[in-house]
Amino acid sequence: MADAGLLALDSLNAVVPAAVYLALVRRVRRQGRSWPALRTAAFIGAVVVLAVATSSAADDASRRSLAWHMTGQMAILLLVPPAIVAGRPLRLAGQALGRRVSLTPSPTVAWLAFVGIQWAVHIPAVFGFALREPVAYGLMHWLLLAAGLAFFAEAGAGRLHPLALALYVAAAMPTTDAIGLWLMLDPRVVYPHYAGPGALGDQQAAGAIMFGAGNVLLVAAAWIAGRYLYEGASSPSALPRAGTSPPGTAGPRSPAEPGRRAAGRATSPGST
Repeated sequence: MADAGLLALDSLNAVVPAAVYLALVRRVRRQGRSWPALRTAAFIGAVVVLAVATSSAADDASRRSLAWHMTGQMAILLLVPPAIVAGRPLRLAGQALGRRVSLTPSPTVAWLAFVGIQWAVHIPAVFGFALREPVAYGLMHWLLLAAGLAFFAEAGAGRLHPLALALYVAAAMPTTDAIGLWLMLDPRVVYPHYAGPGALGDQQAAGAIMFGAGNVLLVAAAWIAGRYLYEGASSPSALPRAGTSPPGTAGPRSPAEPGRRAAGRATSPGST
């Protein structure tokens, strides 16, 4: 019975935000405007994944296995936030309520939050305290989510030049990879909470999960930069139009051109 109660409570983490989102979609459509179904699907999917990753069952598994904890953490940090951002909940709320809603932080604040929270929660003393205190462990989840939302909201805001955006995303990768490598290569068990048979293998698996997830940022940055460079090279504006010369060249002159120029000088007001 207790398990059923916990399951019902955990489900509220998905049911409540999904219900609010769908109510706003309904209100927008009643006003005669449309709302893309893909945005709705992205948001609903995100809150379902978030509910699973923060459920009591997932927390119990995370306390038994560092690899399981890292799987949930990467979902909360790198999977849920971009899906929520893709759902455009603030834009939806603005359209439904008739006012502009914007909470996007500056790129510097968003980047520092994304990088800083990862280092902070993996300090052995901090992480050990969170594992002992359920409230602190739950707070860690929400801090990771907030940092991910700030990071990806800025990435999707369209305020950065594509190459600056690629650098913004790629520069966050070393933090995730460094922590992953630390867990994979350290010959000792970093977090005493997980000490026991198989602890070192579990720690190495956790590091591999974090390292692999971090490389997703590098792939995304390469895609952003490559797309911009490809579209710039293939853009019609980057190619010389028919009858024009490339910048920096005068182009061929017709045989009659010098004569026309001389005639023009002869009949100009300054020549009389």
